[in-house]
Amino acid sequence: MNEIDSLKQRIKELESLLEKEKESSKSKIERIKTENYDALEASQTRYQGELAIQRENFQRQIEKLKSQIQSFEV
Repeated sequence: MNEIDSLKQRIKELESLLEKEKESSKSKIERIKTENYDALEASQTRYQGELAIQRENFQRQIEKLKSQIQSFEV
């Protein structure tokens, strides 16, 4: 019986260790997800800023072309 009790105890220890590892892994995964989300959000913000700059440049080009057309029409 002693060997059986010893094995049962070892199983409980391993189950406990497994549970701790699961929690640790879960915590790491959540941290990685948060970091990835933050990086994606920052990337999207930069992309939106770049789009705004391109839109402004495009509008300037349109205005320049409109003024050139008007100068030819006069």
